[in-house]
Amino acid sequence: MSEDTERRLQRRGERIRHVLARYIDSEDYFNILRLMGKMEETRRVAQFKVGEMIAGKLETAEGRATILDAASAALEKTGDSIYLLHLVTLCQAMDGDYRQAGKVLTARINRASTAEGQLPRRSFIALRDSWRVVDLIAREKMDWVDDKGSYGGLIEKPGDSEVNGLPQENSGEGSDSPLGFKEHALQGRLREEYLQACEIDFGNARTLAAKFKAIGQMLRTGIRHIPEYKSSYRLAKEKMLELGAELDQLIARPPPKYRNLTQHVLDVSTAVNLTHRLGLSDQKKRCVAHLLQLSRVESFGHKLWSAPAELSKYPEDEAVANLIADRIMQHIPKIDRDMRHFFQWALNTGNYKKANEIVRHLHKGLLRKEAMEYYVGILQRQGRFEDAIQYCRKIHGQLLSHPHFANAYANHRIIKRIGELQFLVKTAKIYGAVKQPSDPVGIVLIAPRNIDHLRRYPLMVLLEMKRRGWAVIPIVEGLLPRELTGIADIDVMNGAIRPNIRMTKRSEGKIGSVREFECDPRNRILRWGKLDLHHSMWEDAAINRRRYSIDYECPELQRYLGGLGEWTKAVARVLGYAHSFHRRAGYRTACMSLFNCRLPDSVFRLYCQEYGDEDDFFCLHAANGYQNYFTNFSTNLSRRFVVRNVTKASEVRSGSFPIPENFERYYDDLRHQAPAILQKFEYITKVKRSTAGNKARPAEAMEAAEKIKAWRRAGGKVACAFGKVVCDSNVPFDGGPAHHSMKDWINHSVRSVRNSNTLLLVKPHPHELNNQIATFPTEYFVDLVEEPLGDNAMILGHRWFDIHDMKELIDIGLIYNGTTTVELGLMGIPCLLAGHFAPIDYPVGHAVPENRAAFEAFVRFEKKLDVASDLKERCAVWLDYMSNEDFTLPYRYHARPVTNKVLYPPWWIDEDLVSHKNGGDPAILELTGRALGERPEPGAMRPENALQKGGRFVKFFRQLGSPVE
Repeated sequence: MSEDTERRLQRRGERIRHVLARYIDSEDYFNILRLMGKMEETRRVAQFKVGEMIAGKLETAEGRATILDAASAALEKTGDSIYLLHLVTLCQAMDGDYRQAGKVLTARINRASTAEGQLPRRSFIALRDSWRVVDLIAREKMDWVDDKGSYGGLIEKPGDSEVNGLPQENSGEGSDSPLGFKEHALQGRLREEYLQACEIDFGNARTLAAKFKAIGQMLRTGIRHIPEYKSSYRLAKEKMLELGAELDQLIARPPPKYRNLTQHVLDVSTAVNLTHRLGLSDQKKRCVAHLLQLSRVESFGHKLWSAPAELSKYPEDEAVANLIADRIMQHIPKIDRDMRHFFQWALNTGNYKKANEIVRHLHKGLLRKEAMEYYVGILQRQGRFEDAIQYCRKIHGQLLSHPHFANAYANHRIIKRIGELQFLVKTAKIYGAVKQPSDPVGIVLIAPRNIDHLRRYPLMVLLEMKRRGWAVIPIVEGLLPRELTGIADIDVMNGAIRPNIRMTKRSEGKIGSVREFECDPRNRILRWGKLDLHHSMWEDAAINRRRYSIDYECPELQRYLGGLGEWTKAVARVLGYAHSFHRRAGYRTACMSLFNCRLPDSVFRLYCQEYGDEDDFFCLHAANGYQNYFTNFSTNLSRRFVVRNVTKASEVRSGSFPIPENFERYYDDLRHQAPAILQKFEYITKVKRSTAGNKARPAEAMEAAEKIKAWRRAGGKVACAFGKVVCDSNVPFDGGPAHHSMKDWINHSVRSVRNSNTLLLVKPHPHELNNQIATFPTEYFVDLVEEPLGDNAMILGHRWFDIHDMKELIDIGLIYNGTTTVELGLMGIPCLLAGHFAPIDYPVGHAVPENRAAFEAFVRFEKKLDVASDLKERCAVWLDYMSNEDFTLPYRYHARPVTNKVLYPPWWIDEDLVSHKNGGDPAILELTGRALGERPEPGAMRPENALQKGGRFVKFFRQLGSPVE
């Protein structure tokens, strides 16, 4: 750009700033945004106050509506402003209209492929990030931006980039080859296409930094997972090894020969990151040693801040990171990049006081930089939530005052961050209404690892526990105010673990290490002494990959599970200490968990089961009530809660289901009302869960129905195996009396009917097609069927038949686990329950096979199913129990999701808080009483007909089952 052009733009920018000043105290957002669109062309910065005003509006739904209207109108006037386009599409997407936002952005990206629509590189990056944000919002709503549910062909293929002329995405110096928009391939699960684009990037790169960036992008995972990422790691490792000579040269030259000292340190720090992720340990060690050597060279000084920032990510390198930081500490960071690296180091290592000290010496302008987001994390960990919000608002205002570079990703992230922190502020105020007892009668350990976990806990119940003299101890710092009891041996557990899975300095020397702990995801091993947690590891792997069949050879999965293993180890340290303290001091201790069968929470249940006591050292499972079934997913907000001592009720898998012995008593008490209750719940089987929205039954379904009826007319029998969402297991162990896994069960079912008079139907669960529940599955129930179907088996479509249609089609149901058990029972259809927890969750009187031979005999109709004579009535009363507000109690207070649809940031519900303040809440008292063993659940009052304590359920629980295939 010529000097004359630069001067003209500067003068024009100053004129616009002058006009903008007139609107700073107004609410005229149309003119403010119109002028910001014009300011974008000058590449100048508007007044901070202007950015602050826009940022403030974006914090609320009402404010975003104002910005949407004003930005849309301003965009029509200014033409082609990327800044305004970002604001419009962000507000549209956050309001639920992400499809329209996606169409607008896609059209603009496609237009960039024409000579007329070409954009400067920075503008293209802003446009790309706007698309990323809109797609992220769509994913949070369990949807796709594109209504076809795939991004194949959405935008020109990256390989055609030399033709379409899109600006380069790669930021490496000297890279001049144009590159295509490849984000759609990543987020659309088009892995091969995405890696092809990354390889083109690598080939076009002219600097080592650009090559490293291309390798790093190969390792990116989309927001909708694929089954495995081995090809990504394979390609990235191949390219990294290709750079061996360049890497050797990078770390071999004597310091005076480096032309750009800052870039050199950045390159070596990036190499540390990549070699660590790719398992190139020798290369990583050499890079770490090189950085340590550079820290002894005075000329590097302030240019070294990226080194401790990177090295402090890895526990094994933290000592080196601290040594380098100590050597360069006199060089106070003065630019955004160095500040970011300094605060990263302080955050990773827990040097919060040093960070506070540095901030006091920073220039006011630096306090608005994006790097301060890391300091916001430090403030949160110190419990300074209000201060954290103020810094977020400054950062946000500064970002939005730069219209020539709309940072969509940061903008959306900070909006959510402010919402998170506002929730913490209010939570701290409510939580602090009752003081932590100084002479507690007991201790409650809770382990939320982030704000989303915190909002899922029964926070009002924890408040009531404090009121009753129990000390509530969050073992991870930065989520609740650190309220102390004054008893050092208890307080050391409060905030003992930092969010990066390291012990705080105050707890490190006092809480002992864990012995006999082994974590090896590749070989499916996770154990702590007697506790085998391999199934919990599978649960998390299945949920992460949205599938049943897990490829443990995937390096990215090993990384994910390894992190959960580290969390489990850290929680185990605190848990072991708590148990030792309990034995010394005698305090009753409760460990409250949310994810009863997942890591690291499941270690609470297993440890208390093995070493604890049901009255004095026990695990509480806190869970949403069984609401969705009765509302048919008409709301995303949970209104019910249950808290149960699962050390005492060790036979159940979840607090959301009745204890079988309690149900038996409940049924006995209501037996005379059972006919009326049955009539009340007959509608359940008529709900259209599968065919809702279908105008007519598909032709394939009609053909299948005719074949089934013909089979029965010829004297044949029909069994139907009802599938599950394959990653929705949620059990302490898999298997049952006749099968070692769900996959074993369905394949054995197919084999069992071969050459028999039985036709086996396989009915997939309709929720597999509902992303609010299944969340972009990568494997379906029918994918588990490996046996040839032959003439005796048939797979049904997801949306062919509802449950009530099955009454005319089948003789028995084959159930692994699920509410289909109750629905079929309501219609009088006998079922064979195969999963261990099925008859515990649904103790309604269906048959359970003793072994594989018995299962085969039942399926082949060589042996009649023996079910309860009052099966229909028992199923109806089970539904009555589950819908009874004396079981899962009313509890709303703070936003907790009941589906996988994201409700975020979380919020408190003011009307519930006002109601509680004015009159109290019996449900809170009831939940607290049950947690502490002071109040019974429905049906728990009479001792007769109780199942024998310590019977087969506990025996099976201790066996922990066998690994899932």
